[in-house]
Amino acid sequence: MPEVHHDWYLRSHTSPRPAKGAPEFLQFPVAVRRRILTCILGLCPKGPSCRDIHDPNKLAICRDFLHKGYCPNQTYCNLSHDPSSERVPACVHFLKGHCTKDDCRYAHVHVNPAAPVCDAFATLGYCAKGSACTDRHVNECPDYANTGVCQKDKCRLPHVDRASRLRQTAAPTAASDSGEKHVVDKPSGQRDFESDEDDSDTENENAMMQETLSEGSHELSQQKDFVSL
Repeated sequence: MPEVHHDWYLRSHTSPRPAKGAPEFLQFPVAVRRRILTCILGLCPKGPSCRDIHDPNKLAICRDFLHKGYCPNQTYCNLSHDPSSERVPACVHFLKGHCTKDDCRYAHVHVNPAAPVCDAFATLGYCAKGSACTDRHVNECPDYANTGVCQKDKCRLPHVDRASRLRQTAAPTAASDSGEKHVVDKPSGQRDFESDEDDSDTENENAMMQETLSEGSHELSQQKDFVSL
């Protein structure tokens, strides 16, 4: 959640561009800033003088309520305690067909894993399309996730690298490099001792990795919040 300075916010209405050193929040257009304040914070510093109409039902989900099922502020919380598809991330276990929770607080929606990140959900924490939205409802930077580039300084949203995208980016480079490589044939009958040593090392590393994963998997299954898939 971004740190909001009300004096910066009010000053931005009289200045075409935010002052030097302003927080990342002010890099958004004025209209978007108002929506962000209302949706993700549940407040508007302009009060009754604000020209926008703020719908108290279109708010981001309270993080404490979503993760713990309980909010210490209870009825005094400015955010929503209604885990609807408009305001909660999609359940990743449901997308894989493995969600076993009858009371899962995350949205059970079918979304293409290759779909772009929903800009409204990521930025505001609320998407009016709800389960009808074809984009992914995740807490990630939509610019970085969809284009691989984010121009915002000190972006408040996570920049997540996925192997699938990295492979797609690296594929053209690998294809161009393959045309420049030359294969050197070894004399027939010459034994490749280095290859044999590499194979042996690889087998040992694989065995150690399998043992480590088995131990970590056992420890993880003993945790109270472990969810069996």
